[in-house]
Amino acid sequence: MRTLLLTRNTGEGHNRVALAIHQAFESRGHVCEVVDALRLVNRHQEELDWSKSRHRFMSNGKTPAAQAGSELARTPPRKHQRRAGTDVSASLYGWAVLKMPALFGSVYQIGDVYSRSKVPSPIYFQNQKYAEATHTYIEENEYDVVISTHLFPQETLSAVRKRFQSRTKFYGVLTDYSCTPFFCEPKIDGYFVPHPDMMADCVRHGLPRDRTYPLGLPVAERFRKAPAKAEARQSLNLPTDIPVFLLMSGGVGSMYTGEATDRLLADGGENVRVVILTGRREDLFTSITRRYEVDPRVTVVPFTDRVPDYMAAADILLTKPGAVSSTEAAVLGLPLVHTAAIPGGEVKNARFFAERGMSLYNQRPGEAARLVKWLLEDEAKVEWMRTHQKANMIADGADRIVAHIENAA
Repeated sequence: MRTLLLTRNTGEGHNRVALAIHQAFESRGHVCEVVDALRLVNRHQEELDWSKSRHRFMSNGKTPAAQAGSELARTPPRKHQRRAGTDVSASLYGWAVLKMPALFGSVYQIGDVYSRSKVPSPIYFQNQKYAEATHTYIEENEYDVVISTHLFPQETLSAVRKRFQSRTKFYGVLTDYSCTPFFCEPKIDGYFVPHPDMMADCVRHGLPRDRTYPLGLPVAERFRKAPAKAEARQSLNLPTDIPVFLLMSGGVGSMYTGEATDRLLADGGENVRVVILTGRREDLFTSITRRYEVDPRVTVVPFTDRVPDYMAAADILLTKPGAVSSTEAAVLGLPLVHTAAIPGGEVKNARFFAERGMSLYNQRPGEAARLVKWLLEDEAKVEWMRTHQKANMIADGADRIVAHIENAA
């Protein structure tokens, strides 16, 4: 089976889900590719631009020898080497989430109302423009299945299904623990959602019950087979005899990190280590490093592929309630405290976990840090949380999705 996974660079969770599914497909002997959907469109546009430029050049009456010797005949002109577009939506998403979360929440609520109408959304109109490029890529590479882990490519796939004949099956993956705005708008062949408890809400919002599959939110196998705590700490050069708290700022960063760290350090005294993962935000890594550069109790880590090891090494994770990182932690059995939720999807994620005993939640970073200390001192509460995480999480979501697609083929 040949499978294409489409994602977009708005936050890191969509990419991690795509990679987890990719790993599951390849482990079962299938051919699988992960592509940023906008890069695919840009590549198609560059080829069109170059083809037009070359056609104009070869129509000017020059001899084949002159054409072959020309730099223009060999390499696209500089003005045609630009991309068809940059990921403006990703940049705006990151800016709104980091700088104006209340505004982001208001837009989310408007989207929730808008998505229940029958009027095609602005998101659809923007992404349907990429239908031809996407369809061309799918057909040229003869994919049997296309799975999108992001709403934008799902909208594009919906337009492909409407405008072109294709034997390829199209699926979407919901990467939140609520039916997010517009997820029900794309008309595709199937929808994978993270949890059976979400089915009623998804159907109420418009997803077809017979094509909606609550198979779990995919996480990489490394989170199911993480090393023991002592081994992980040794490999990361972390102390083995004092509490280690892990802070994760999310894919686009967060303004809460400093406040939460200060509280953890004040409560923990000298015998504590705080590890901060700043993701892809180089500016956040720089500012946090400068803030704690003389404090040996703080370790600041830029983007890393060793998140499973850092989670395995930690006693407690304090984080924004991104669905993917929260699922990864719960699958690993890491006690979890949520804070600084972005209004909308993240608030719903935090409530979903807290209501099922899988986490504690306080929106204020300082108070959330106090919950970390309280949780550390209550081993019975820690075990209670781990029990609920194990009971509620679907650890093998990626494998279940692949098996479902295999059976449907």
